Amino acid sequence: MIFNATVALNSKQEKLVDYLARRFTYHCKDIWVEKVRLGQIQVNGKRSVQTDYVYAADVIAYDAGEFVEPAADLDYSVIAEDEWVIAVNKPGNLLVHRAGKSFRNNLTYLLRSVAEPPYPDANAIHRIDRETSGVILMAKNQESMSRFALEFKEGRVQKCYRAVVHGSVQQNNLKIDKPIAKDCNSKVRHKFCTDEAGKPALTEIVETTVLPSNKASLLTIKPHTGRTHQIRVHLASIGHPIIGDKLYSLDEEKYLAWLDNSKIEIPELLMNRQALHCESLQFTHPFTGREMELSAPVPKDIEEFISACSE
Repeated sequence: MIFNATVALNSKQEKLVDYLARRFTYHCKDIWVEKVRLGQIQVNGKRSVQTDYVYAADVIAYDAGEFVEPAADLDYSVIAEDEWVIAVNKPGNLLVHRAGKSFRNNLTYLLRSVAEPPYPDANAIHRIDRETSGVILMAKNQESMSRFALEFKEGRVQKCYRAVVHGSVQQNNLKIDKPIAKDCNSKVRHKFCTDEAGKPALTEIVETTVLPSNKASLLTIKPHTGRTHQIRVHLASIGHPIIGDKLYSLDEEKYLAWLDNSKIEIPELLMNRQALHCESLQFTHPFTGREMELSAPVPKDIEEFISACSE
């Protein structure tokens, strides 16, 4: 399988292996050096060598060989769109961007190359985890990306999530005001934790429903900041991790075992993916000035889990 990329027009000259490691972070530099040695990289149609440089507008081709991409739920739907953005209801097992071997099984690729009509410049304006379902905004061009991204950065977009968590949460209007930082003591490099030395983070639980089993609660949540894994980290920090959250509800040995073999059975997860859903976004459209509310219903898998807890 051949993948192509064009070096940005405003790029300065750079060593090929440095460019590859910086641009395509799913491999480290040493692995890219080996792939160059094996002849898997071409620059402008010619086999590359490790000492090559790349320049603006160069075309890089990577022969990834044949492989099977990880399974994903490709059943996304478009909620709304205009000339600037596309609002998508993302399913709960779909990456937004390419990562690992998921070259095609990701929302960005699907919108750019598979959708009819395609959106060739579609790009995510904000973050949403692979296993989190719900509303995500995709920009249609760079101007839209810049204007909408500023709305998120300045905190002018109100986000509302629904989550099912372990345990009985009794309190409504609970504010979790705890800074978040990378977990330097963890064996997992992409894990975060609450840490006084971290960045400010505020999550508000505005409504709570304890499910009849008393073993789980359905929460309505409004994050007031946008830190990585914020809702997941904050809920775990108060002893109520999200149902199905492998990273923040399992001990690290079990999580690392799951990373090595995602087919292993872990009964305490209760769901195949984390029960977290972005239900709505509210904002003032930066181009039209219109007040917008985009929403997506809680998906079937979470509804079925809630029903099972109510029996």
